[in-house]
Amino acid sequence: MIHTVHDLNPAFAVIEKLGGKTALAGELGLHKSTLTRWCQPRPEGTGGQIPQKYWGSLINVARSHGVRLGLKDLAVLE
Repeated sequence: MIHTVHDLNPAFAVIEKLGGKTALAGELGLHKSTLTRWCQPRPEGTGGQIPQKYWGSLINVARSHGVRLGLKDLAVLE
């Protein structure tokens, strides 16, 4: 695991679980900065929340790598 400045969850945990920012950004067709924003506190980032529009793609990436990933991994549940 490469240390990053911001590691807010669940975004950071999901990104690491799926191979890190560079690999995952490539698989999703996104720039690494998008994933970085997911791990940053608000207002610059999403506060660790992964936008729902990416959930399906993340689940597909996880399946293709044999990684278990579900709603509890993606959502901020209180």
